Amino acid sequence: MDMQLPVLVDDTLLGEAGTETPALACVLEYAADSFIALPVHAGVELVESPRLVPVPGMPHFCRGLVAWQARQLPLIDLQAYLGGVDAPAAAAFSHVLIVAYQVASGLAIDYGAFCAPSLIRMVEVLDSDQCPLPVSQTRWDDLAISCFLHRGRAIPVLEPSRIFTSPVSPAIP
Repeated sequence: MDMQLPVLVDDTLLGEAGTETPALACVLEYAADSFIALPVHAGVELVESPRLVPVPGMPHFCRGLVAWQARQLPLIDLQAYLGGVDAPAAAAFSHVLIVAYQVASGLAIDYGAFCAPSLIRMVEVLDSDQCPLPVSQTRWDDLAISCFLHRGRAIPVLEPSRIFTSPVSPAIP
C-alpha cells in the first residue's frame, strides 16, 4: 500500500463561481534559495534519516540507493543534478522525498527519491500564477512541465519521469 503525503484541504480552497480554484503543489527547497515543485500526486512519502547504500560508479548526482518498501530506489541530489556539484560537496540532507512517476498511461507506476535538505511545503497555485521557466538553468525545458510564481520566485514544476528515465546526462561538474 502506498502512503500519500498528508494534505488537509480547507473548504476555503473551493473556488466560488467566477473565481479560480487553487491547486496544491509540493514545493521543495533543494539548495539554498533554489526551489522546485512537484504535482501533489507525485509526492508519496517523506522519509526521515534514510539509510543510504553507496554504489560505486554511480553518476555524481546519485547519492546511492535508498531502501523503501522492499525496493532499492536511486537517490538523486537535485543540487548536483542541476548544478554539477559533486555529491560529497553538496548540502547535507536529513530527509528523502519518495516520488512516484509513470512513463506512459497504462504502464506501471515506478518510484525514485530526491534528497530533501529541508521539509516540503504544500502551496496553493492558481492558473494565473503560471510564468515562464527561469533562464538561470538551461535544463528546465527538459525537466519541467510548467512553472509558477510563488512569493516573487519562479518555481519550475518537475516531471519526475524526465529525471529518472532520462538518457541525457545532467550538468557535468
